[in-house]
Amino acid sequence: MLMVVLGLVGGIAAADPGYAGAKPVKIEAAHYPVTVQICDRPVRFDARPQRVVTHDVNITELFLALDLGHLLVGYSGVRADKELAPEYRDQVANVPLLSQRGMDLESIVGTGADFVFAGWSYGFTDSSGVTPEALARLGIGSYVLTESCIRVGPRARVSLEDTFTDLLNLGRIFGVSSRAEALVEGYRRELAEITDALRGIKRRPRVFVYDSGTNTPLTAGRYAMPNAMIEMAGGINIFDNVDSSWVNVNWEDVIDRDPELIVIVDYGQPDASGKISFLNQKPELAEVAAIQSQRFLVLTYAEATPGPHNVARTRTLAQALHPERFR
Repeated sequence: MLMVVLGLVGGIAAADPGYAGAKPVKIEAAHYPVTVQICDRPVRFDARPQRVVTHDVNITELFLALDLGHLLVGYSGVRADKELAPEYRDQVANVPLLSQRGMDLESIVGTGADFVFAGWSYGFTDSSGVTPEALARLGIGSYVLTESCIRVGPRARVSLEDTFTDLLNLGRIFGVSSRAEALVEGYRRELAEITDALRGIKRRPRVFVYDSGTNTPLTAGRYAMPNAMIEMAGGINIFDNVDSSWVNVNWEDVIDRDPELIVIVDYGQPDASGKISFLNQKPELAEVAAIQSQRFLVLTYAEATPGPHNVARTRTLAQALHPERFR
């Protein structure tokens, strides 16, 4: 049985590259204004933001990977089942957690923030009233996670390069381009190693990403980050033909597409072991290849969404799908 519980198995957690260095980052002499592309629109920043709020664990970790925790005046969307990785916790030790769930304008304004880093459905929603446009009316700048732009406009595809774009853009906005470039260089170097290891593979095993849901499963479509990770790892997402990011599908299609590996996203209730038990006890899934062979791979929420763990977990996926290439 393949059962990789990332973050709980010490040896695997330690395999995450140490790009998130502990030394304080050197702030460069940036030249403002700085213009970056956000959801295919040019956005200008006339000065370096000084008081930042982030939302969701993956987005907060991306910001902290740049060693910018000293600029945080609040963060949200982090809770017991969506915890920050240990290497980032010191940076937020004295930063208030504004909410374990969503964002609201009152809390953001109360921090005196001049910048918010979030994403569509990662804190930014029309229903909550927290949008880049609403923040702009209050004189607060923002940055939108690139992967989430699909929720407000068309995109060609989702790629691990999206996260690299975010890091490089943030590096420019905050005057830490050298730090951002070093991170991205390390990530690209590891991706090149994975690509070399998989060169010439004969087939791509079928993968189903199970996020949650009992009546209808929530899974990753072609615009969700796991699709890019699976593709880079030499597999094929069984729902890569669905033009959406995270989407509800039906069990009949899961059965028909017969995944050989099931990726479990570990957050919420039940936890990963509970989700695996549910799948194993669902009689109509009994003949699915991954259930027959008990091939499950567990990713945390932060590892399955755009963030600093994606490349390392792409390697883990590749090792699970093509173990003969990593001996």
